[in-house]
Amino acid sequence: MFTPFDENQPQTYNENDTRGKLVVAEERESGRVSQEVFLAYFNAVGGWTTVLTIMAIQCLWQGLQVASDLWLSAWTSTGATLTTDEFQAHAQLNISVYSALAIGSSVMVVIRVLAVSSAGICASKKMFDDMTKALLGAHMQFFDTNPVGRILNRFSGDVSTVDSRLPNNFGTFLSNLFVLVFAFGTTIFVIKALGLVLLPLLWVYYQIGSIYVQPARELERLYKITSSPLIAHISESIDGTVVVRSFGDQQIRRFERRLQSKVNQNMQALIGLEVAMLWFSFRIQLISAFMLLATTMSLVYMRSYLSAGLVGLVFQYALQITGQLELTVQMWTMLETAMVAPERVAEYTNVTQEAPRVVSGVVPGSWPHNGAIKFDNVSFRYKPNDPLVLKEVSFEVKSGEKIGIVGRTGAGKSSLTMALFRINEIASGAVEIAGVNAATVGVKTLRESMAIIPQNPILFKGTLRAYLDPFDAYTDAQLWEALEKVKMTGRVSQEEKKLESTIEENGENYSVGERQMLCMARALLRNCRIVVMDEATAAIDHETDQNLQSVIRTEFASSTVLTIAHRLDTVLDADRIMVFDQGRLAQCDAPAKLIAQGSGIFFDLCQEGGYLDKILATATQA
Repeated sequence: MFTPFDENQPQTYNENDTRGKLVVAEERESGRVSQEVFLAYFNAVGGWTTVLTIMAIQCLWQGLQVASDLWLSAWTSTGATLTTDEFQAHAQLNISVYSALAIGSSVMVVIRVLAVSSAGICASKKMFDDMTKALLGAHMQFFDTNPVGRILNRFSGDVSTVDSRLPNNFGTFLSNLFVLVFAFGTTIFVIKALGLVLLPLLWVYYQIGSIYVQPARELERLYKITSSPLIAHISESIDGTVVVRSFGDQQIRRFERRLQSKVNQNMQALIGLEVAMLWFSFRIQLISAFMLLATTMSLVYMRSYLSAGLVGLVFQYALQITGQLELTVQMWTMLETAMVAPERVAEYTNVTQEAPRVVSGVVPGSWPHNGAIKFDNVSFRYKPNDPLVLKEVSFEVKSGEKIGIVGRTGAGKSSLTMALFRINEIASGAVEIAGVNAATVGVKTLRESMAIIPQNPILFKGTLRAYLDPFDAYTDAQLWEALEKVKMTGRVSQEEKKLESTIEENGENYSVGERQMLCMARALLRNCRIVVMDEATAAIDHETDQNLQSVIRTEFASSTVLTIAHRLDTVLDADRIMVFDQGRLAQCDAPAKLIAQGSGIFFDLCQEGGYLDKILATATQA
């Protein structure tokens, strides 16, 4: 529920207020991309074997290209010294050799493209898999402090760069570099004095490239970082459209202003990157023009010593050098800026991991054999420097007990679940399940031993069968039996494909109550010794609530059930009630005994909700 915005009331929201802020600012590297990132990408493409193979292909390709040009130059030069008959007599040989060299060069181009593409795909797949694996095992604090838009940006923008842009830049850079080296070498070989001009110009090229690459790299990083909050804002606005509209035009305009601000920040970085590229291109073209002028003057000066074929060849390569120098520096800059993507992917690959998922030898496969729970002086916080949300909590729950957990908002009810499932590690104390310290058990083993029915069940897109039985551990009869117990057979039978029917994104084709029942059916299939209901009935109608309570009483009769209550009537028949207040266990006893005290937090809550008469009537009947 929400309260629509009243324009007559003062606005209490302050966009600049950062107190209690959970999401942290995205980290941004500075300076050159570290050698570790280059080394990681180098290993991802296949290491020395792949890189040396690609370079050998590049050398062979460019060698064949230069050889064909030299052969053509020599062939055309013989026209001035041979008679027509002699020239025609050698034509077949010249054509055959030139064709073979040209075809060989073309074949090597195809092989080069395939080799670079294959290496890029290999690197992309490995880096994507490593990042996905790391995030699936990441500590929950990571997801609390990093919004979904930021994570999506890594999996979309950065992975897209690693998929396509980076291999393309890498292949183009190598291609331009080898063309430049062979063209430069051929030109210097023909006109050695030209090296006195070209070599200093190479140094000037290098200096300009060094000046350009630094701001270009930082602007690329800034562009990617400003993309994350933009994506997050759009995603959150779409999800909360109904709520935003309900609060009136003022809130809509506020969201529009925030969107415009984030778009402007993102575009500032992009425009800055384009301006830097224009600055670089203008200066490089000026130097290229000077280099071409020096080459032309050298050819004119040595025209009496060179054949027409060699003059044409050198002039062609001089044109290549001027163009390739600019392209090579540009591609190196683009390559280094593109390396920001694997740098950001590597950052998520190295996130802090949860405790080991499975620890062998600690508990048997049938653990837990009962549903006993013990909290021994447990303190809990969400982040290392945050205040404690559970403070020295101690209690014991016998196997099969039905416990209601109540308290006002922020009392620590849901934090108890977080500590029990080791979503975050406890600050001090110990949690025991069936006599075993939960901290010694792998988190996967621990969480599989319990079932939880949250207030808002998450249903992934897929089939109903895949949701109920993701590991194909149960028969169709068992699935239908579980659906029958939660009174969902009628709803599922209406679907054309029954168990193979499709669940839409977030379970949109099911109501909240139906999602609760499907979640309950899944818990029934697992037959867990411990079941936690985290305010599971807060958002469902009375009829669904009654069905849910009936299933709990009958199907989980032998299981330990912890019910975090939003409505007190759902826990009035519990064996005991735990009352939390400001992170401490304030009261713990049977409902009737707590009411009999005539005061206390639970008494006040029942009095406010009008439940006193019902509890007293239940106690009288007992």
